[in-house]
Amino acid sequence: MEIHQLDATDLLDKLNRRELTSVQIVTALYDRADKVDGKLNSLTIRYSQRALDDARRADEERAQGKSLGPLHGLPITIKESVSTAGDEISLGVEARKGRYAEEDAVVVRLLKEAGAIPIAKTNISQLMLFHESDNPVFGATKNPWSLAHVPGGSSGGEAAAIAAGITPWGIGTDIGGSIRVPAAFTGTAGLKPTVDRWSNLGCVAALSGQEVVRGQIGPMARTARDVSLLFRAINSKAHAKYDPVVPPHDVGNPFEVDIRRLKIGYFSDDGFIRASSALTRVVENSAAMMEELGAKLVKISPQHQSEIMDTYFGALSSDGGVSVRNHLAGGTVSDQLKPLSRIAGMPSSGRKVLSKVARFSRQPRVARLLEVVGEKAVFDYWQLTARRAEIKARVHREWREHGIDAVICPAYATPAIRHGQSDDFSMAGSYSMRYNFLNFPGGVVPISRVEKTDAIRADILQRLEKKAANVEEHSLGLPLGVQVVGRPFEEDVVLAIMIALEAKAKKEIGFPKTPVESIEL
Repeated sequence: MEIHQLDATDLLDKLNRRELTSVQIVTALYDRADKVDGKLNSLTIRYSQRALDDARRADEERAQGKSLGPLHGLPITIKESVSTAGDEISLGVEARKGRYAEEDAVVVRLLKEAGAIPIAKTNISQLMLFHESDNPVFGATKNPWSLAHVPGGSSGGEAAAIAAGITPWGIGTDIGGSIRVPAAFTGTAGLKPTVDRWSNLGCVAALSGQEVVRGQIGPMARTARDVSLLFRAINSKAHAKYDPVVPPHDVGNPFEVDIRRLKIGYFSDDGFIRASSALTRVVENSAAMMEELGAKLVKISPQHQSEIMDTYFGALSSDGGVSVRNHLAGGTVSDQLKPLSRIAGMPSSGRKVLSKVARFSRQPRVARLLEVVGEKAVFDYWQLTARRAEIKARVHREWREHGIDAVICPAYATPAIRHGQSDDFSMAGSYSMRYNFLNFPGGVVPISRVEKTDAIRADILQRLEKKAANVEEHSLGLPLGVQVVGRPFEEDVVLAIMIALEAKAKKEIGFPKTPVESIEL
């Protein structure tokens, strides 16, 4: 295999065996970027000379028997919104150009302390608010599996670069599936940890101060074992040194989790929007594989989803769209962001009229969305906060009463969408948004691809189903991943299941494959 085809675990092994140097790896990855990123547009900044200098230093220190840490000499990429000292953080907004980070985010500082070498930053959706990676500053990122499709968002530039072999792994953030959806769309792996398991200091957000649903930084990679390696290399105790809100407790070792002692629930219909038949197939196959490994599997019906979605969108729009409008003032607005911005800032009387029209047109989810979004009084915002705490406690109790240790389900209702389709389809991310809202850790691992035998949905009376059917019609051959969810602070269980599924799928199905192996861009 060529250097850019190796995952991070293999690269580290070859570095330690002196079979490769850091300079060789960094050079090979930049060569790969030169070859394919003109088509993908995944990178926003390259650190070419600095990265090569760091790689030479790492090689010299390794030759002298010194070690910079567990990631000594390994390259990594970082999402545009995560602070790197001296670099712009635009969030894809023209008015933010010229705003420079004064210091590294805690996660970047820890990566460097562990010996990692940042080689580039990666593209995002404008303000990180939709499931594409497109903005007026850097343009649109394409999916390496199909240039007509998106790599997801908002960490889609990261996912595309990983899938295409430009980088073995990287750092993303997630408030509504922004790590997990890109992983699912690109046949890669990623983890959204429990909030504050890793420090979020230095992660710039569009909705600063909104804390009913909080975003979380996390690792992304080509394989689940690499996600585990990265997540544990800069463990929570290391973050706690620089951020007092991070619990100073080590993450458990996923390789010490006994799969046979786990009870795992699974579902492919969250009661809000039914997942594609292709995703139903891979969820059920994944459940069967875990059962073969000795786990106890039980089919479940997730509760409270409509209430969760109401509260989620109600909270994120509580300022009436002021934060978004302030960021975008005087600049170009991405087409995908215009509907959300327009609805959030609409007077309540206007939304009520549109809601009635939507109900008359038999679009109940659209009608409900129009009713819950918009500016809230402080008392109403507090009520949303209280409702979230109540729902979270209910779900915790239900897991405990049924003895559930983890859940397997989709991350998104369909395979990857095409460019421009996210504008009125954000609710298809309900499967990921559920676990942001509940603050359960969740990861995605690739399992299969869309096959000719996967049916396209026929119940298309409602707008969301029509859009989903259109997505499915153009999805043949695209990758399919499953989401694995665990109890708060039990990332080791999530990672153990991801790693087990990855190994079994590769052995039995010949997947995961990535464009690194199977597609010549």
